[in-house]
Amino acid sequence: MPKTNYSVEILQLKAVQEIPGAWTTHHFRELLKHLEYEGVEEIAENELKEMACMALSDFEKEEAVEKVLEFRLGDKLKSGQRKNLGNEMQEDPLWVEYSDIALHEELFHVGCILFWSFPRNFPAPDIAKVVLKITPANPESKSDLSRPTAALLCRILNDGMDENTIMNRLFDESLEGNAFPEAEHIIWQMEASGYDPESGTVTVTLYTSWNWVEDLKGVQKFESSAYPDA
Repeated sequence: MPKTNYSVEILQLKAVQEIPGAWTTHHFRELLKHLEYEGVEEIAENELKEMACMALSDFEKEEAVEKVLEFRLGDKLKSGQRKNLGNEMQEDPLWVEYSDIALHEELFHVGCILFWSFPRNFPAPDIAKVVLKITPANPESKSDLSRPTAALLCRILNDGMDENTIMNRLFDESLEGNAFPEAEHIIWQMEASGYDPESGTVTVTLYTSWNWVEDLKGVQKFESSAYPDA
């Protein structure tokens, strides 16, 4: 049997509509400048989000998509790709479905402001916030929790679900190998807190698409044989 390296308790698994810090007053101000909105510097901070959404809503929906994609993703998408996504983003949650998972997190942030600006025309943002309490089961695993990596966390999450999960189907070799580069695009944001150097226990908060963690619903505790990349 696989060696148990961690005991895991799911403290929270819930839907959220945005990731804290993804859209700040700085982002809204810079987006307004990108849209060539006049008098940006005079706008009060507490009005920036509303003004950015109002400015976007003055554009046709397809053009608004292109503008936000250009702002958030720069040259990661070509002009033709941005145009194609103008229609697609009105129909589908591309933070789940787009072929390049490296863009999923930014596509979610784009989807958020498009929904705020055009709530009747774009899918409502909906992703998972997961809070885990992780305790090492042996001394060798303790040090890995002082700075948990995305690869380690993906393997831990996967151990809490059955073998038919989409993560397992797509990345079985990475999950079982020594390198899991895709993990950085599965775990969008994470924060470790409350690390106890004596026991090695740590609490980790992470944000990701439901696509990867749907099967954790109903799970409270599980054992994991996960490990970080070599």
